Amino acid sequence: MNKEKLLGIIKTKGLQVQDVIQLVNDNGTSMSSSYFYKGLRDERPFKVDEIKALANILNLSDEEIVDIFFKEIVSEKTLQVN
Repeated sequence: MNKEKLLGIIKTKGLQVQDVIQLVNDNGTSMSSSYFYKGLRDERPFKVDEIKALANILNLSDEEIVDIFFKEIVSEKTLQVN
């Protein structure tokens, strides 16, 4: 989880975290503030529907989605395969 990149994109879009959480909920995906922050702290993974909602709201590219939510996982698996 690249929290700095996610928070940077939120800020660049002129939004606050609470705005994003509200937009996620308005789009039909339930997410509380505590769940969002637990995801940022890697205390729980973001669910697929949450990632999709965040990607839609923030207009994230496929590359940004991987960089923010999956890069660490992909890197670890790549290292394990070799």
